[in-house]
Amino acid sequence: MKAKKEEVTIKNRKPWERLTEVEKKRIVREVNSGLLGQRAAARKYGLSRNSVSAWIDDYSSFAIKPDDVVEEADSDMTESTKTRILAKQVENLTKQLAKANLKISSLQTLIEVSEQELHIKIRKKSGTKQLKK
Repeated sequence: MKAKKEEVTIKNRKPWERLTEVEKKRIVREVNSGLLGQRAAARKYGLSRNSVSAWIDDYSSFAIKPDDVVEEADSDMTESTKTRILAKQVENLTKQLAKANLKISSLQTLIEVSEQELHIKIRKKSGTKQLKK
């Protein structure tokens, strides 16, 4: 009698096998919606927390196109789930905006210090004309 071959799932997969993009996005969606925390998702799916964190950076709701969000929100979800997902997306976008503003201010400070220390004009003057080729 032949032994039945077990279906490969996330829980019984071999650690060196890679997950598909769909599976990664599903895990990130669970974490972003608040159903699971990063640590709980890592434990549930047998992954490292670093992998889950990296996937959240790659596949998080602010990296998803607006069409995908509309499709996700239109699926068979309750109003509270839709509201929670959209609130999480607003929170992620707010964090992303704050991080971008901080980066801009740090780069402006770097340019100012470089101009003072090295006596080199880095910023382009607004009135200069470009050479036409």
